[in-house]
Amino acid sequence: MDFIIQNQEFILGLIATLLVWLIAKITGKLLDKTKINAALAILLDIIQDIKINPATKDLDDYAKKQLAVERATKTLPAKQTNLVLKIFGTVGGAVEYVFHNRKWLFSLGKAIKGVF
Repeated sequence: MDFIIQNQEFILGLIATLLVWLIAKITGKLLDKTKINAALAILLDIIQDIKINPATKDLDDYAKKQLAVERATKTLPAKQTNLVLKIFGTVGGAVEYVFHNRKWLFSLGKAIKGVF
């Protein structure tokens, strides 16, 4: 009993995750991975542009992130913005995710561009 009380945050989080997954499976409302990948590819292009552009490459990380969030909110279509908000909660969260996973997303971005 003490184990459950001491780890209640973890256990409740696990139960909530399983419950959400079960509801998604039952209702059949799953997110389309190609749309998610397309949105992440757009965010990757924005981040790469900020990193390479001579006017912005010397900014600190916080300023680069703010610039990326600003460009992403202007660039992403409304449907993709809503999808990003559903998955990551904020556009900033999505930018942060893409920034930390840009090495393997870079190859994904090339594959997506090849399809379209």
